[in-house]
Amino acid sequence: MTDAPYAARRVFAQHVPFAPTRYQCFDAARLLAESLVGTDPEVTCVIGIASGGIEPARLMADYLKAPFHSVTAKHNTSDAPWQQATGNVDVVVDGTLPERFAGTVLLVDDIAGTGATFSAVSEALSGRLDDGAAIMSAALFRNRGCTQPPNRWVWTVNDWVVFPWERPHDGPTQPLPPLRQVSAQ
Repeated sequence: MTDAPYAARRVFAQHVPFAPTRYQCFDAARLLAESLVGTDPEVTCVIGIASGGIEPARLMADYLKAPFHSVTAKHNTSDAPWQQATGNVDVVVDGTLPERFAGTVLLVDDIAGTGATFSAVSEALSGRLDDGAAIMSAALFRNRGCTQPPNRWVWTVNDWVVFPWERPHDGPTQPLPPLRQVSAQ
């Protein structure tokens, strides 16, 4: 573990990585969006965290009829399976993001490994919030070791996840358990 500001350890059984299908990921994004209907304040903007959060965030923005934006945040040193997070998260907020946000800003990523990415992006955007605005987070997956879980997630896993928008895994993979419900913090 490092002394980085967002240091935490992911939990991996190191069995066989989970491999959700594109359909499962899209269905989970829909369930997450449905769970946010009626949020007070209302979701007024969906921000996908590149690269893994882009596809689910676009779907959620369409469902919620909210504008879509993206930011880049990275703390893995490679795409190798079972890699621990460094705890150092680099966030890039480009000029296409609004200067001010009202309502609820929804941050979306594919997985919350430690919660560090959501924390770093929230911190980077906090100065852009109007009075009464809020930041919420949603992820398709939450790693069992996540110490700062998102506000909403669908699956909790204790192994690596290979997403359909990533480079395929060279070895065997295992299917996910069926979709049941959205978990909330």
